[in-house]
Amino acid sequence: MVTSAKVDFAWKFWINVSNWLFDKSIESVRLNGPFVTGTTGVTKPAGGEPVDWAPADVREESKEATIEISANDATVRFHWRFEAAGEAGGGARLTQRLSLCGSNAEMFREQISEGFAKGIPSGMEKLAAEIERAQRVQQSVS
Repeated sequence: MVTSAKVDFAWKFWINVSNWLFDKSIESVRLNGPFVTGTTGVTKPAGGEPVDWAPADVREESKEATIEISANDATVRFHWRFEAAGEAGGGARLTQRLSLCGSNAEMFREQISEGFAKGIPSGMEKLAAEIERAQRVQQSVS
C-alpha cells in the first residue's frame, strides 16, 4: 500500500498505538511502554476478548517491526515495513506480511487465513488513508 505521507511520519503514526483506534473494529489498545522489542501490549477487539501481543524485532532505523500474538503453542507474526515509495521526497510504501509458526500452527491456519489475513488489504487501505488524513491535519496546523 502506498501513501503520500513521508516514511518518518507514517512510521511515527503507526508506532503510536493510540492511533490504531481509527479502526472501528478495535475497542481499545494499550502498549505497556515504548514501541520497542520486548514491550507488551493488549488490544480489545470490538465485541471480543482482549488479545495480548508484543512488538518483536523492532528496527527504528529501517522502519520495520514484527508484532507477535502467541497462544496454544502457535504464534502469528505480522511483519511490517515502511519504506520510501518512488523517488526521493515521495510517499511511503507500507507492507505487511503474515506468518504462522509453532507446534500447533496447522491447527490455527484456517482460522488465521479467514480472520486476520482476509482483513489485511482493507485494513492497509484504511491505515494509509488515516495516515494521509493525519498528515494533512498536521500540515494545516503548522
